Amino acid sequence: SDQVHSWTLVTSQVLDTAWRIAKGSVMLAVSLLVAILCYFRRLHLYLEHWLKWWIGYLQRKFKRNLSVEAEVDLLSYCAREWKGETPRAKLMRKLPEKLLFSQGCNWIQQYSFGPEKYTGSNVFGKLRKCVELLKMQWTEFSGIKDYHKRGSMCNILFSDVILEHKLYEALKFIMLYQVTEVYEQMKTNKIIPSLFRLLFSRETSSDPLSFMMNHLNAVGDTCGLEQIDMFILGYSLEVKIKVFRLFKFNSRDFAVWYPEEPLREWPEISLLTENDRHYHIPVF
Repeated sequence: SDQVHSWTLVTSQVLDTAWRIAKGSVMLAVSLLVAILCYFRRLHLYLEHWLKWWIGYLQRKFKRNLSVEAEVDLLSYCAREWKGETPRAKLMRKLPEKLLFSQGCNWIQQYSFGPEKYTGSNVFGKLRKCVELLKMQWTEFSGIKDYHKRGSMCNILFSDVILEHKLYEALKFIMLYQVTEVYEQMKTNKIIPSLFRLLFSRETSSDPLSFMMNHLNAVGDTCGLEQIDMFILGYSLEVKIKVFRLFKFNSRDFAVWYPEEPLREWPEISLLTENDRHYHIPVF
């Protein structure tokens, strides 16, 4: 019995020691768990506070002002809102153009570079670069007399799409400048060429701004030059443009000039067309 009592006592002591060790570990684990939970709770409250602050800040910053709509282009807005053919609708479509045209040169900010619909105040700098490029290329080409060398330079020039488009925009701007000059002459009752009287008689090109918005801006984007634009191009560049219209063969309209009455000393170029829209350059 003494031996049994001894084993019982030893077992009891071992279990007691093991329990105290386990109890200490459990208490430590519970304490760590409580500390971690408290930390994450404080972190959650902190993040929740900052998230609410940022949401409020962004809402205040980007909240839509219901009393003032977002800015829109005035000409596009009037064209969209006043689509009818009543006298009032036509007047409302024309008034913004007259307003812009009365503000000096600011209306040129509505100029479009092909698919670029609006460039704002940058338009003047971009146009200047295009015109300077045209002037430089014109000077360089005019100094070359060798036919083959000039042809090689043309091939190089028109293999660069970006460079080519800049030259197109320069030509468009020269046309706009010429239309503006003649329009100012017309306002002072000076005699103007008949082709410009025809241009200004159209409702869609009654002044330089409407000509730019309704015709010139689309050139290089959704359309090419119309016949009246070809007249203006030849007049602006002081070049006789002779066009052979293949679909008018054996008729009096087979060969036409742009403009119709060019000055004799103007240089001459020739083009071929199948439909008055697509032109080819003949090599004689």
